[in-house]
Amino acid sequence: MAVTRSPLLAAPDRALPLRRLRSGHVEDYMVWLLVGITLLGAPALPGVLGS
Repeated sequence: MAVTRSPLLAAPDRALPLRRLRSGHVEDYMVWLLVGITLLGAPALPGVLGS
């Protein structure tokens, strides 16, 4: 089962573009972390700076 993936555990076709973006390198995880922090923090920035 570790060598071949059954159809029940396979990712759906719509997830393939996201799987291609992930290479497994540490630098990729750091970039995605910074992108996530930026996307989640940007809406909160006016509230933080306005007070």
